[in-house]
Amino acid sequence: MPEAKATPDEPKREWKTTFLIATVVLAIILIIVGVSYYMIYVAPFHRTVIAVDNISINMGYFIKRTKQADSDPLTMLGVLTNEMVIKAAAPKCGIEATPEEIDLVLRGTASSGNETITESEFQEWYRQLLNETGFTDAEYRDYIATNILTSRLQDQLAQEMPTSAEQVHLHSILLSSYDDAEKVRARLEDGEDFADLAREVSLDTKYKEAGGDVGWIPRGVIYTGFDDTVFGLDIGVVSEPLIYVNPDPTSESEQEFYYLFMVSEKSASREISADHLEILKGNALEDWLAEEQKLHKIVWSGIKDSFDSETNAWINYQVSKK
Repeated sequence: MPEAKATPDEPKREWKTTFLIATVVLAIILIIVGVSYYMIYVAPFHRTVIAVDNISINMGYFIKRTKQADSDPLTMLGVLTNEMVIKAAAPKCGIEATPEEIDLVLRGTASSGNETITESEFQEWYRQLLNETGFTDAEYRDYIATNILTSRLQDQLAQEMPTSAEQVHLHSILLSSYDDAEKVRARLEDGEDFADLAREVSLDTKYKEAGGDVGWIPRGVIYTGFDDTVFGLDIGVVSEPLIYVNPDPTSESEQEFYYLFMVSEKSASREISADHLEILKGNALEDWLAEEQKLHKIVWSGIKDSFDSETNAWINYQVSKK
């Protein structure tokens, strides 16, 4: 039998099939490349890092803020969480930042607060600012608004600060080790005078010559964690040695000291000194945040206590990039 001859349409069909296969393969390759690019270069920056109620911050903004502040990621995690709590609580605190106020702050910054500046000069300054920081206009204005809210809340809390409070008349001796503190405590229990011993052995140069007399203090002005012990002491009773960890300015290590406290007088309500009132005003926002955070749902996405080492290294790498 004679061989069948190819029809004129068969080469066309073969070419179409080859072209279709090549197109599908190319599409698959492009999809794989696109997905890989998205997963490596886009998705990480859209990952939610912090969420407070219905407000969230993604990794891209987190990195911008970390770079702007020249901060470490863990510190910025706390800073941004506090800012978001303030923004969430602002309405109930009766504070706000209007667009006009944001503009005023921006123009004041652009003109250094004491120079006139034209509209075109301001726009050029602002354009360069956004270009250098990588912020969008909305992001930077939100940053300014948050600063305004924080400042107003701090002022509000300072104004609400009571000028009188429960106080104790405190005396202290500072020692370099637990054993030294126990030895001094034994001498006090044997009847030696607190003031005399403070002058003899205390390392606290501020109160040493005064016999360890710190004076009247309200809660919140001494080392964190000491208040409950100090205000729980009976008059004339010496406390157990209380550890105080102080960073050594000459090295990266920490120095441990031990305090012995004694209370000579108590008052349920006494006028707070000007110095102590300023300390309390400075601590007011931190104290408020500690309580306010309990009222909000705060989620550090994919994070328990801190960033894992791999994530932390990746963030630091992104921050270091030009």
